Amino acid sequence: MSISAPSSVGQEDSLEVDRTVPVIPIIKNAELIGIDRERIFRRSQSDIEAIAPKVRTIIDAIRNGGDAALVDYVRKFDNPDFTKDQIRVSKEDIAKAYTDIPGETLALMRRQIKIARNFHIAQAERIYKDADWSIEYVPGVRTGVRKGPIAAVGLYVPAGKSPLPTVAQILTVAAKAARVPRICVFFPPTNYYPEIIAAADLAGADEIYRVGGVAAIAAMAYGTQSIWRVDKIAGPGSPWVQAAKLQVFGPVGIDMLSGPSEGLGMVDDSANPAWVASDILARCEHGPDSCFPIVTISRRMAEAIQFEVRKQAPTRSRYEKFIKPGLANGYQAIILVDSLEEMVDVANEYGAEHVHIQVKDAEDVSKRIRNAGSIFIGPYAPVPVGDYASGTNHCLPTSRAVAYASPVGVETFMKNNEYQILTKEGLASLAPIVRAISDVEGLDAHKEAVDIRLRS
Repeated sequence: MSISAPSSVGQEDSLEVDRTVPVIPIIKNAELIGIDRERIFRRSQSDIEAIAPKVRTIIDAIRNGGDAALVDYVRKFDNPDFTKDQIRVSKEDIAKAYTDIPGETLALMRRQIKIARNFHIAQAERIYKDADWSIEYVPGVRTGVRKGPIAAVGLYVPAGKSPLPTVAQILTVAAKAARVPRICVFFPPTNYYPEIIAAADLAGADEIYRVGGVAAIAAMAYGTQSIWRVDKIAGPGSPWVQAAKLQVFGPVGIDMLSGPSEGLGMVDDSANPAWVASDILARCEHGPDSCFPIVTISRRMAEAIQFEVRKQAPTRSRYEKFIKPGLANGYQAIILVDSLEEMVDVANEYGAEHVHIQVKDAEDVSKRIRNAGSIFIGPYAPVPVGDYASGTNHCLPTSRAVAYASPVGVETFMKNNEYQILTKEGLASLAPIVRAISDVEGLDAHKEAVDIRLRS
């Protein structure tokens, strides 16, 4: 069965679309209220509390059982034939990975990494330019900040729904630009994945491990006989991986909790509805819990996008497994607004991982977006370019965390030390403050630690 609909704004033809393709609803923003608005704006925020006890059991098993428990985990979930000597990827394994990748693909991977490295090194140069500064506001009291790299980081690369060598390279490139001395990459050995191995090596990883899921996070946090612990963990992953990151936080740092891929499109009549539809489908092929709602001023554009999605969706290879359930997950919508100002307000309220702006004067509009992980400006900047090739980091906060969190970058893998240098005269000028406040707090030893120096 089929229906006819506009193929572009203001035009109609007899093209047919499959009626079984889920229809993205068109909803006026003013009428999107209550639980419907809450569902769309919250999207798929996985309830990691439900799986927390099972995650804790696995973490404890790895922490107590080391390599043996690690091998048991991998055999159960990823590879039944896994052995201890496969945990770390060897130099021979790395060399073989290069030979098993088609030459053209490898050449483009090298170019991808070169572009990403250029962006992150430029970022690092700006940070390190002011990596050690100080002021002397009070005479004899010099205070300052020193920035430097974290000593060891663990980078998680998912390979469940798809192998993601681009995650391996972009995380490693950022950590390398930050000058981290020890960079460890982990991925689940559900398959060979030579591209992940080569991407991590090309980007500068020092160690690569075939361990995934909760076990990888536990190994990074606590170490095993084969894996030395790290100081910070970064990277996306399943709800199980995110729950594990949350549970090990404290003994080890984490970047953020990153949920399913998402985006938001801002569209006016200048956009091409076929292109916008392709943007929606590109997000949905990540998984059935992904989403890419659209905000537009034009109902004609909304209807054209709606039609194009139904026309294009069945032609995508991951349609049945991911795109079709993604279109029907309840998180998709084409939201109608009355003005550009309202469109900007909706975008900031939604707070998407990716925001694609396809309106007139898109760059000016982009400056009004404060809640977004990464912004894609204009019709020729589709989100997949950020995923694969532009060089910006595509490990981004999701689920409205953009209101307070930033993309993974060079600073993710750095930390600050603050310092103070005082002369005796400087100490004397601050002593009255120390005495008064230590009396208020009842901490007389604090006061004496100052006074004993001034009496000498």
